[in-house]
Amino acid sequence: MNKQANNNQPTNFSKYAICVDLDGTLWAGDCLWICIRKFLKKHPLRFAQMFLWLRQGRTHLKHNLLDYVTFEAKELNYFSEMLIYLNELKNHGAKLYLITGSDQAIADKVAKHLNLFECAYGSTVGNNLVGDQKANLLNQLFGVKNYIYFGNEWKDRLIWQHCAAAVCVNINNKTLKWLTSNGIYIRRFICK
Repeated sequence: MNKQANNNQPTNFSKYAICVDLDGTLWAGDCLWICIRKFLKKHPLRFAQMFLWLRQGRTHLKHNLLDYVTFEAKELNYFSEMLIYLNELKNHGAKLYLITGSDQAIADKVAKHLNLFECAYGSTVGNNLVGDQKANLLNQLFGVKNYIYFGNEWKDRLIWQHCAAAVCVNINNKTLKWLTSNGIYIRRFICK
């Protein structure tokens, strides 16, 4: 684990809502690709069906795949460093929320399996909970600068610009430079 910080460090993480992304942050993969692989293995002749769903929007694809495959949260290979850290935060009184672009059904299953989160928010048909949509939801739920966001990629800057601090997992140098140049406190994890 590697951590870096700047002078804007929040003094008490437990006073903030702790908002955690799933794909790339709690584990290395993408739940959508798991569902696609399961769908193609079970229904190889229905390959074109996925493109019809996708034409209706990414959330339609995510949602409709779950009508044909079983997603098991226990199958994910979670980053142990992240689970340990999140448990420590929870034990010190922090309230944790799972906020993911994966379908709401997946978010609910992961939250139940990990037993860490107050509640889970995921994509629903017509609302892909990523980028600005995720930032808008978090600002509405908790208020600007009243939450800490755990993320892993460049597009998470759309959320980090509104949060009290950023916890980053396996981010690239471009994202790290953006965070530090914008004066956002950073706790950085390098997970394998």
